[in-house]
Amino acid sequence: MNLIKKFKKQEKYTRYSILIIILFSVIVLALTSIHHVSGDGCWYVPVGKFMAENQNFPLFEPLGRDEPFWSPPLYHVLVAIVYGIFGAVNNSLGNFAVKFVSPIFGILSLIFTFLVVKKLVNSKIAFYSILFLAFIPIFIGYSVLSYVESTLIFFVILSVYFLINDKIILAGIAAGLSILAKYNGVFIIPVLLYIVYKKYSKKQFYKNGLIIAILPLIVASPWLIRNWILLGNPIWPFLNFIFNGYESMSYGSLNFSNLFHYGLLLFTYLGIFGVPDGNFHLFSTFKLPYSEVLLPIWLVGTFIFIIPLIVGFFNKSQKNKNIKNNLRTLIIGALAIWIISYLILFLLYVPNVGWAVSRIILPAFPALAVFWAFGYEKLNNSKLSKLFVILITLIIAGFIFTEFVKFGFAANQWNFYKEDFDWVKSNTPQKSIFLVSGQCIPYNIQRTSLFSTDENLNKADYIWVNQNFKLDKRSVLDESSLNSIESENYKEVYSNKKTGTLIYSTKP
Repeated sequence: MNLIKKFKKQEKYTRYSILIIILFSVIVLALTSIHHVSGDGCWYVPVGKFMAENQNFPLFEPLGRDEPFWSPPLYHVLVAIVYGIFGAVNNSLGNFAVKFVSPIFGILSLIFTFLVVKKLVNSKIAFYSILFLAFIPIFIGYSVLSYVESTLIFFVILSVYFLINDKIILAGIAAGLSILAKYNGVFIIPVLLYIVYKKYSKKQFYKNGLIIAILPLIVASPWLIRNWILLGNPIWPFLNFIFNGYESMSYGSLNFSNLFHYGLLLFTYLGIFGVPDGNFHLFSTFKLPYSEVLLPIWLVGTFIFIIPLIVGFFNKSQKNKNIKNNLRTLIIGALAIWIISYLILFLLYVPNVGWAVSRIILPAFPALAVFWAFGYEKLNNSKLSKLFVILITLIIAGFIFTEFVKFGFAANQWNFYKEDFDWVKSNTPQKSIFLVSGQCIPYNIQRTSLFSTDENLNKADYIWVNQNFKLDKRSVLDESSLNSIESENYKEVYSNKKTGTLIYSTKP
């Protein structure tokens, strides 16, 4: 009852924001309950489980990738803690519980975005900001997926929250933890330094700026030193051509033509609006009913939803109107540096890795949300305000519906192979070794797996073959490997004509 009274005492836009946060929480928790771990999550989760079971960090153990474990470990540590608690009851409960690490941090990110914007601007702009953030599909998606992104975003926002509340050391620690979630966290440091420069006197700037510049690196240094010692590169596998570190699946070159590839803007845009990795080829790979009608409607909806962001960027007078005069330069400058900082990361990442990288700019979305809020308020005060509010409401409902369809469809695709996965878990020894490339089949069969090579073939007990496996194409054997396996006349121990899965035993 006290909570209801406290809720009613809040001013209007704070109440609206609480309702948005509750709605977002319900959505991402519901999506998480139906979500089937996939993509990079098929590597992150087994690493966390390994850590829970062995109380140690892996290095060269085969956990789904043909490379050493290098990733900043904060998310994996959290998965290990959750799995250690719930996995002690049973394995299935542990596997289910670890999926909720991401939504918890997604929810916290939304809460602290509201608190930051409310303090710097006002509750109305804070409400509009989280309206954008809560329902932009990329933020919903990465608040559900078992990826590191929601953990990264939370600590990035937390560092800003602590700094604007004059908690310098806590801000530095939070920034350091963001780096321990993902290397990308370091790109929030220029934003923090700018805030310190504008917020404090010259004497205080040198002291506080030094803390902000050094403390995050001190917090992250144990992992960076570990990678430097073991892999020869503190940020392995990135920029490995500079450090000359351990040679494996590293990103060892720069291809600047990626910056001019037609797919860069297309993949980035589609990724922001929920297409996995922005890969438009998925529209033809997986046939959806009524896609020829629904896809154009969805595209138009994305264009309309982005209009307030464009208006917010170019409507300077509106921005000034909503910001307290003594903080105007600080806020606009900090938001601009926040966006530019992650845009620079994006431009560095594309030549070194590739152009399907929408999630790289995800930590900048709280700043983008504020500009969207400025634009939305401007449009909300125009003659077309009622029509625009109705359109945005319908588009948000469409985004939510699309996310449920997407996650439900993906789960059904994985469940199609459940009989295959269950057979492996029920009919092969737990310590048996499978020859299968990719990271998601090993996750689903819960067996040690080695990538398909002639050397590994001699180590494997079983071979997984499915040449039509669309969910992880890296598991599909090349023609040479398939011919080599078939020439050995291994004993076929399992066959499923419906799924196309064959399993061979390499032992007599």
